[in-house]
Amino acid sequence: DIVLDTNVLLIPFGAGADSLTEIVKVYSEIKERQRLYIPAQVAREFVKNRPTKLAQLYQGISDRISKLTVPDSLSYPILESVEHFQELNEKISKIVGLKVELKASAKKVRSTIKNWGWNDPVSQAYRTVFSKDIVVSPEIDREKTLEEMLRRYELSIPPGYKDASKPDSGIGDYLIWKTILHLGKENKRCVVFVSGDEKADWLHCTEGSGFLPRYELQAEFRRVTEGKDFYVIPLSQLLELQKAKESSVNEIRTEEKRIRDATSVLAECPECKSSDEYELAETIGSSALPFCTTCGEKFHLHRTKNGVTIHRFGRTSISMRDRELVVVECPYCDAENSKELGLSPNSTAWCMCDKCEKKFPIHRRADGSVFVKKTEDD
Repeated sequence: DIVLDTNVLLIPFGAGADSLTEIVKVYSEIKERQRLYIPAQVAREFVKNRPTKLAQLYQGISDRISKLTVPDSLSYPILESVEHFQELNEKISKIVGLKVELKASAKKVRSTIKNWGWNDPVSQAYRTVFSKDIVVSPEIDREKTLEEMLRRYELSIPPGYKDASKPDSGIGDYLIWKTILHLGKENKRCVVFVSGDEKADWLHCTEGSGFLPRYELQAEFRRVTEGKDFYVIPLSQLLELQKAKESSVNEIRTEEKRIRDATSVLAECPECKSSDEYELAETIGSSALPFCTTCGEKFHLHRTKNGVTIHRFGRTSISMRDRELVVVECPYCDAENSKELGLSPNSTAWCMCDKCEKKFPIHRRADGSVFVKKTEDD
């Protein structure tokens, strides 16, 4: 079975019409074999991120045209009798006129983009192949999902734990993974996850790129599917395997690399001054709150027209390593228990009650308060 990730659905916004046609052709062939699936979480993320891609096109045209510089007509009286000087000024005048025409044409193109609505070329092409029956939305118990997320955060189990600082706390990747496990269990088939994401909580990485799915994901998938395999490949590789045109494969591969380069920034932690690569969306105005891979401090990355700025996060910075002893009541027997818990938001610890010996999670909210939850029925 083939499962598509959000970033893969967005790639065609940076490719040509021929490549889009090849992509839809490949998707159609896979769908005819009843092997094509889109997690409901991916569909939601596509709807959310699609306007950003259109805005990039709109702004890109404006920026490119505005950067065209044309000199004013040259005023050097001593050169008026020089051969070709008047001809030079005439050509400059033509270029000035051409720039005016370029601006007018660019305005029309931007107007077209603005009026697309849901009729942009990519969305139109997808409507010919994507249907409700390929969107997978397994039933998910919210309470159990939260409990499982807390457990995975505490034990650094992929995927999603490295995205704990994101607005969705990394739950997006986990919901996609839950859908992949659901498909594997229901269909008893191997799954190929098509994604341009090479993050360390999906893939083992070497020399800056992913090459194999994390062993934890492989083991979990095989356990659920009774021995089937799980793979992660980029869109360009899927097109290549499906015998798409070489020109389209190369164009998509180039766009994948461009996106990786554009969203990966080398940043120096403002606390310990160590440098590493972090993920930051390519859109102007994008922000991220990564944790330093060396000291664990959170800091702020922001993309501006002039580059990426780095700031300390808040007035005080709490290390992921800083912990305190908290006293909580067991949610099962109300007995008091002491347990060390990290000071940073979203910190989680598991406590074994001294009295009833039941295990329960302790979690720190964004406001610093602490709460406990039951993980099993009374």
